[in-house]
Amino acid sequence: MSEVTFREYTPADAEDLLGIRNAIFPPLTLEQWRKLEPTNTAAMAYIGDEPVGAIPLELRPFQVAPGAVIDTAFEHAVGTREDMRSRGIGSGMIAAAREFLQDRAEMLMVYRGAERSRGYRFYEKTGHVDLIYLRIATWKPEQLPAGDCTLGGVDELHADSEGILSVFTAMFGDYGGFPYRDGPGYWALAMRRGIYMVIPQNTHYIRYPAAGPLQAYMIVGEKTGDRADQPLQVEDAAATGPDALQHCLRTLANLAVERAKPVSWLLSSEHPCREVALDAGFQPDLRYTMIMGQVLTPQRLFGKVCTDLGLVADLKINVWTPTRDYTLYEGPEARTEVTIEAKDWAIHRLLCRRLDFASAVNGDIVSMLNATPDIIERISNVLPYNLWAYPTIDYT
Repeated sequence: MSEVTFREYTPADAEDLLGIRNAIFPPLTLEQWRKLEPTNTAAMAYIGDEPVGAIPLELRPFQVAPGAVIDTAFEHAVGTREDMRSRGIGSGMIAAAREFLQDRAEMLMVYRGAERSRGYRFYEKTGHVDLIYLRIATWKPEQLPAGDCTLGGVDELHADSEGILSVFTAMFGDYGGFPYRDGPGYWALAMRRGIYMVIPQNTHYIRYPAAGPLQAYMIVGEKTGDRADQPLQVEDAAATGPDALQHCLRTLANLAVERAKPVSWLLSSEHPCREVALDAGFQPDLRYTMIMGQVLTPQRLFGKVCTDLGLVADLKINVWTPTRDYTLYEGPEARTEVTIEAKDWAIHRLLCRRLDFASAVNGDIVSMLNATPDIIERISNVLPYNLWAYPTIDYT
């Protein structure tokens, strides 16, 4: 095989990228891609002037925990030309992305599913680790007494954007696991992503109460065209309390009966709507979907996600894994040097606030050189475990 070169996308590569992408996934037009370009780049693979692979990357601020927002690049529509697969081209594009994203992103991330699939193993092989697990819960409701809700569409959703931000923040403010909502315009931005261009849908917006300040909402997607037989999908929902959410569920039930379709909702074990959904009759299946990621710049990530650097100002914290060694942080008053020893997956999860550090040390998942119980406790307090949840509207 001739030598493959890997590099970052430029706007002149648009037709090359779309040629790879559209041979595998529902197609985007050049005009549609240009609308996505301001927040996207890509890793490209070429043999001479011939494109053989492309990994589009959406650049997103991402909330790991309250007040801890990082810069990420989300992989989507990953593809290699059919006759060039299983030759290391995908891995080469990931390696290139790690390098050219160094100054723009702390993490490379992807929405993925099917842990037994070849696609999942590709991400695992290229250094991605699971950060949150999700399962599809399905509901086949009967007609219910109407709640005090209105049922509208995209226009009504956008008109309520200030209230939606307020209600979302009230429910999810202590969570991570989703792109940062930097204002009421986030929901309009989310629905302009490429997934909505290539998989058309009717969007239903359920609001509670029918009048007055918003207390709960649901955004429900109903696929059209070739996917019109799919269930209604809860893409986003939040409420000020369980009673308010139940009003929305009653309206959703009646919409499902009218459309003669079941309802699906992608939920994690930590999702704040989970118990209300299960009480309503949603039936969870085996886990299928996950967010995967890998750390690109651990030192910068540590600085963004830690709670209080003062707690470790007297420490030099090193990291040892089977693949690499580095200094994670050296405090301005450092006089004690310690080393966190762990598998790479545990370090990725720790720096995403998805590992209970003290419990991992006590359970012999993580070990430490030269650490006292006090130091272990302080590091645990600097990087405390945080709940994550995933609204489907964030998919790219």
